[in-house]
Amino acid sequence: MSEIEALYAYGFFVVTHDLKVHQTIVFEYLDLDRYYASLAENIEALDQELEALAASMQEFLDKEEVVINGERVRPRVTAVDLGFKGEPEEVYVIYFIEFRGKPRKGVNYYENLYEEEMAEYPFVAYWLFPPGAKIISVEASGTTELLGDNILVIRVEEGEVVSGYEKIVFEL
Repeated sequence: MSEIEALYAYGFFVVTHDLKVHQTIVFEYLDLDRYYASLAENIEALDQELEALAASMQEFLDKEEVVINGERVRPRVTAVDLGFKGEPEEVYVIYFIEFRGKPRKGVNYYENLYEEEMAEYPFVAYWLFPPGAKIISVEASGTTELLGDNILVIRVEEGEVVSGYEKIVFEL
């Protein structure tokens, strides 16, 4: 495969009242050799690449320890898509991931433990909790910002050390 440069990533976490988490991750790439554009011309090759990307992301997720209210949960890749931002060199890959915890009345928490690393590209994660929920505290690398009571934004810059631990305490 040709050299493909990761430019930016967006993560969207939509949390329901019954603690089902719908996660969407969008990776933006610069693909000067147009590897993905050439794949897009061959449906079978593209399907194989999407399957490989899904398997790779699942392997990555399986190494993480995701815990909701003290119980480990298993995020699962449900779909992968690939597209272009107008030019064949500007590629994005979207992963759809789901997991579920057991909600408690009152205070709940989400934890994620993974390997510490240096961010190779900037990324932002948006957490949207259901109406009426309240985020109580956040422990995460990067900068965090609350937009109202139930929306959390986490930003990490390229070159920043990511500690390998996140915790969000929230009230449902």
